[in-house]
Amino acid sequence: MAPTIVPYTTSFCPLGNTPVVSLTRSLPQGEDADILLLGCGDVRNVLYTTYSERGFPARRLDITSCDIEPAVIARNVLLLTLLIEGVSADSMWKVYFHFSIDNDTLNIIQSQAKKLLAVSKTIDQWRNGPYSSLLKFCDVVSLREASQVWEKYVYLRSDRVTRFKEDLRRTESLRRTILGRPGQQEPLTLTSLRSAAPLSIPALANGEIIQAYEYYWKHGHLSDHQATIPNPLFSETLSENTVLHYGTNPLLGFHLATAFAKLEENSPLRPSHDDSDAFNVVSAARIQFHEWVEAFKEIAKEKKIVLRFITSDALALTYALQNTSVSDITVNLFRKQLDAAPIELDPVAYGATGSAPKRFDVIDTSSLADHLHTLNILVATTALLKNLESSTLWTETLLKRGEKFEDKILCGHASTVSLLLGVFPVDYWTNATAVSCVDETVLGSVTSSQQSRSRSAWKLTASLQSHQASPLYIQPEALAEVMFDIYTEMFPQQNIMAARHLLDIDDNEFGRIFTESLHPQFDRGSFAAFLRRVKANVSTMWESFWKKFLKMISESPKTALDQTHWMDLVIQLHLAGLLAESAMKGPIRSNPHVLSGHFAWKDIPEAVCLTVVVPRSRVSKAFASERIKTNAPTLEGILDVGKSQNSFGNVHVVFGHVETFGRKDDDDFSVTICQDPLGWQGTAPLIASFYVASKTLNDDPERLTVGVGFFNSLFNINYWDRDGVPSIIHSTTLSDSSNVFVSKHEPGMSGYPFTVDDGATTTGAALSTNDNKPVTTQICANLEGIKLVSLCACVDFESSQQAKALFEAEIKATMCQSSPLTIDLKSKAGEIPLPCSISFPTPVDLNKVCIERSHRLMEVVAHIASPLYSENLATHIYSMALIKDHIPVALNSYIINLDSLPALNVSKHYTVVNKWLEMLVTHQFSLRERKIFEEDRPTSRSLRVDFKESVFSMFMRASGLRGVQTNIFAIEDTGGGNQLLIFVRAILIHGAEGSVAMDAAVVPITHQLINSGKLEAFLRMLPEQPSCAKRVGDEEFALWKRAIPAFAERCRTWSHGPNCEYKMRGATVPLTTTPGEQFICSCGNGQLPPGFIKLPGWDEVAAKHAVRVAISPTFAAPCVEDSVDMASFLAHGGLDGINT
Repeated sequence: MAPTIVPYTTSFCPLGNTPVVSLTRSLPQGEDADILLLGCGDVRNVLYTTYSERGFPARRLDITSCDIEPAVIARNVLLLTLLIEGVSADSMWKVYFHFSIDNDTLNIIQSQAKKLLAVSKTIDQWRNGPYSSLLKFCDVVSLREASQVWEKYVYLRSDRVTRFKEDLRRTESLRRTILGRPGQQEPLTLTSLRSAAPLSIPALANGEIIQAYEYYWKHGHLSDHQATIPNPLFSETLSENTVLHYGTNPLLGFHLATAFAKLEENSPLRPSHDDSDAFNVVSAARIQFHEWVEAFKEIAKEKKIVLRFITSDALALTYALQNTSVSDITVNLFRKQLDAAPIELDPVAYGATGSAPKRFDVIDTSSLADHLHTLNILVATTALLKNLESSTLWTETLLKRGEKFEDKILCGHASTVSLLLGVFPVDYWTNATAVSCVDETVLGSVTSSQQSRSRSAWKLTASLQSHQASPLYIQPEALAEVMFDIYTEMFPQQNIMAARHLLDIDDNEFGRIFTESLHPQFDRGSFAAFLRRVKANVSTMWESFWKKFLKMISESPKTALDQTHWMDLVIQLHLAGLLAESAMKGPIRSNPHVLSGHFAWKDIPEAVCLTVVVPRSRVSKAFASERIKTNAPTLEGILDVGKSQNSFGNVHVVFGHVETFGRKDDDDFSVTICQDPLGWQGTAPLIASFYVASKTLNDDPERLTVGVGFFNSLFNINYWDRDGVPSIIHSTTLSDSSNVFVSKHEPGMSGYPFTVDDGATTTGAALSTNDNKPVTTQICANLEGIKLVSLCACVDFESSQQAKALFEAEIKATMCQSSPLTIDLKSKAGEIPLPCSISFPTPVDLNKVCIERSHRLMEVVAHIASPLYSENLATHIYSMALIKDHIPVALNSYIINLDSLPALNVSKHYTVVNKWLEMLVTHQFSLRERKIFEEDRPTSRSLRVDFKESVFSMFMRASGLRGVQTNIFAIEDTGGGNQLLIFVRAILIHGAEGSVAMDAAVVPITHQLINSGKLEAFLRMLPEQPSCAKRVGDEEFALWKRAIPAFAERCRTWSHGPNCEYKMRGATVPLTTTPGEQFICSCGNGQLPPGFIKLPGWDEVAAKHAVRVAISPTFAAPCVEDSVDMASFLAHGGLDGINT
């Protein structure tokens, strides 16, 4: 379901290139978690997660790690088994991070590799071995590939020192080519500064991070001690075709702000310089690694974690898991390109009685979106999410694109595409996040970096809807328009040179298409997978849709020059079970009297697989250009009958030899491939396989040629043609029986891929009715062009006698909004109930809703909300839900372990040093909000701005950067009474969010508490202490009551008890927003560390009524609007203005 990109040279990435995050940050504490890591890379996030779990209610973690590179999996397993064996963190630091080591470290590696080899001959042997209770392999092939890597660690090559030096020389040459000429500032090295966020700018001024990177590449380690032996965990993976990634840097995965911030003396993770470390930043990283390692050992000893491993393409695994969820474990999918093995998951673990997870609470996709595209990832992974409010898919990009969410980041109007897929982009709709992009934006601008890290959280919309979702209907013509727009966005580079004369494309857009044409991210299989997912979420008249859509594809000027891929599109739609197009049908035997080959089959399917042998000499010639060796090309299958050429993007290639079973003219004829293990370094030909329509092989079989060529992109035309590289690598006639094979399925497969239901809930199914409530029978989408503008909900009042009576009485309804997705209707008079909640599949604007009645149907038309301008969304920026067992979960407020984070020293002595904090917190206001804030006109103020201003004031006063320093804050309502007392213990640095958090306790002042007299003496004492009172309006006060429960859940170290107020019938979070009433459960009262605040009467009285909270700045989502005004930043001195 992705283009066939075949690299001659690959980069080995043994170490992560982004700061660690907790994998459980979106999940309630204490709830068991199934986690899927795609493109998992090293184990840093796993280790950090165990550290972040310290002190929380215990849970069981089951983590499936997928990476396409076997050496990554082999390294990870070796590291984890060493930790299980009790090897020290100091030794593990050298084993895992240094590529030049000493003899003692080499002995540790080889000794453990021998142990692993001894228990990994078969998967049954591993299953019965000493590590299997914690570490498991998902399939036989992954274990075999890891074992082959461990074997290299044990049996080292005699010339390994010379070879490793040569490998590093080639890597260094490539690094210098990409980074620039020696002596110049190297932009890529500056990306390591993101690890120091939120102190990246002071770190830039300090220079140590960049110096450490250069030192590492010069010496192979970060120690003052000598070490010259090649580390096999690095060296034994490198070859002529595999280089060490030029950005490899051990420090990238850590939170290095601790090396530059002034921390409290007793702060966690406070670095103390070790004489063996070459730099202070190394000491900061090592103390973190030590804590992570110890945390993992603890959880491993308690057997609270299971780690599963598989080596495969990420998308292939996701589709395999989809299939195994509704079928058996046979999925007919190749593991990856240049590999003949199919994915065959372990039947013991993934069979009907297996315990391996097939649906997940968290799916983390690393930075795969840069290579695979966010849309492909959403299509492939969302079907694997559990349908729970807490379940989250994480995507991440590092490449700077400069696109906002609606700027076709999903190949179309993004909120419309999200609706079609049934996914909820959390950051976009809330326009609120605790994750700061300030450091990333500033550094990216002042250093001209080509990277800009951006993370996004996605949830299943159905999991957030208040009750069973109603069917979503879209008119077929409107849906065809949307799908056609998405199709043309997926393939803009096809023949765009000629199409530019027909279409209105400006130079900037043309440049973008040209740049991206080197590595296309979609093929027609990608589109078919996307449309398949849409069909599972949307109802329409599909026959009319296909008629309109296919007509647009065949007749529109936008696709007129791309008809070479028409048959590819039809084939992929057919394989996806979406379309039986007439182009697939027709006579399949040109001459009934001449029956040979596949023409003699009794049952000729509409789609067959062509397997073409490409001689090694032709491959070598095609890949002779240095440009092709360093820029992996995209291959396509070719079917040419002279008068027309068909190109096919979904091609599988592998080096090896074809083996056949049966006679070619028998129905059971099949093909397999004996793979050449040497790959590029071997001599075997390249075997390419792709599906075509049987009918096309009948058009003119005597003249028909088949082959493999390069994807016809602008990059190819402009550059490779100059190098004399032919667009067709190899072609031959269909009758070349030695090199062309026609089979029913791909080599080694027993059926088509991608043929079972993906598990999505198809809309349009009958809804269960409730005798006491009206029923929303259908929701219709209204579009203007390709953009969703409103939704119309049809409410049936015939479904109950009470509803029918209300309708006949013409009771006027009033509306309120209990969540961004829900409109609640109530009778205007109030004395007659109208219990009707309408759950929409995307956020709607309460202020743009109209109601019409007809034939006992009520039509509620709601316009789609705007994350920028719909004020009703501001009320729900910290929206919460109650999941199973009435456990609260926040939509976009993520878990934070306050006891594990470093504490900032806010003494007055460090006011100047802490100046970075003011810049950070100031930027929680977007550019738009800053204008509102600076105008200071009460009539134009927004709820978000008011709330952020209150948080800003608290940070400034608690840090002493503005006003009189204090750690006591009161939130007052308009009547002047204190409603919330907030006591700040510390300001913590949260490197995973590039931000800060206040470790605080909140005492809600309720009527009941006041009347009890329990706080009377304490409250009389408070005026004697420095404090800051903030009077807020009713709306902001209500928002604080919604936010405080979310802030409490973020840092909860306790469990909700059986008498929790959230477990009462009809309870919500918050319990209420009425002034003076209890709005948060009492389970967290008094659950504070000893001596939390030094105040008279605190421990004896106030602490018993206080709940711990984590308060962070609330930033605007960068995918919605900008927060950093670089022009203004530079005008005020830029970096110098901060560092002075």
